[in-house]
Amino acid sequence: MAINSTKVQSTMVVKFKTGVDEKGKDIIKNQRFSKVKVVATDENILLVGQALGTLLKYPLIEVDREDQNLIINE
Repeated sequence: MAINSTKVQSTMVVKFKTGVDEKGKDIIKNQRFSKVKVVATDENILLVGQALGTLLKYPLIEVDREDQNLIINE
């Protein structure tokens, strides 16, 4: 049984710190950017996320990539 996986969608998630709660724990918010080209490299996504981070009011924590795959049995 052959399994085939095809990437169908990528999303960039930019995480940033908006403050600290009453217990001293960081408050982290996410901003999602969908419709990222599936052929975009991880490096390109990171560079774009970091560039967007310079425009944010809050400090950038990390840039994530979420991929959605279609898995079929051939």
